Amino acid sequence: MMKPIVELITAWADYESKNPAANAAEFCSHFLMDHKGQNISDKTPVTLQDKDVDQELAGLIGQLNSIHVIYAKAVLKEYPGIELEWFYFMKAIDRHKEARKSDVIAAVFFEQSTGIDILNRIKKAGLLIERSDPADKRAKLIKLSTKGEKLLQLLHQSLFKADQLLFHELSASNKKLLINLLTDTQQKHQILISENRHKQLEGLSNTVPEAE
Repeated sequence: MMKPIVELITAWADYESKNPAANAAEFCSHFLMDHKGQNISDKTPVTLQDKDVDQELAGLIGQLNSIHVIYAKAVLKEYPGIELEWFYFMKAIDRHKEARKSDVIAAVFFEQSTGIDILNRIKKAGLLIERSDPADKRAKLIKLSTKGEKLLQLLHQSLFKADQLLFHELSASNKKLLINLLTDTQQKHQILISENRHKQLEGLSNTVPEAE
C-alpha cells in the first residue's frame, strides 16, 4: 500500500504534468474532489439520493448547454446563413486537417444521415474541399477551403462572446477544476460511443467500467 505522502507527491507530479501553470490551491481542490468517497465500500448499494445527484448533474449540464446554444445562436446573427452546427463540424475538420466524412460525423456525435446533410450544406457554401480517399475510393476525404478556414477563425472569435457571457463569473481556478473533473468522463464516453454506436442504452450500460 502506498504511503500517504508518496501518494500525494505522485498525484502532484501527475497533475503538474497536465497543468503546468496550476498552483497548490488548484491541486488541493482537484485532489480532494478526485478522492472524495473512495473509502466507501464497492458493495455499498446505490441509493435514491445518489441517483438524484446524477440526475441533477446531468440536468444542470444539459441546461447550461441549452443556455449556451441560445447565446451562440444570438452571436451567429452576425453571420446570415451560417448554422451553429456548422461550427462544430468545421472545428472537427480543422482538428483532423483532412478526414473521412464518417470520422468527422462521429467526432461531433451526430447521426450519419444528419451529418452528411450538414456537410453537404457546408460544402455548398464553399467552405469545404472534397476528394476521393486514395485508400478507399468509396470514401470521401474533406478539409476546409481557404474560405472555410477564414470563417472558422471569425466564428471562434465571435462565439467566444457566448462562452464568456456564460462562464465569466467563475474564477479561473474553478474553471480549471471543472475541466479536470469532467475531462476524464468526456473522454471515456467518447471512446465508448465510438466503439458501440449501434447499441441500445442497456447495451452501453453493460460496457461502462465500474468506478474504482
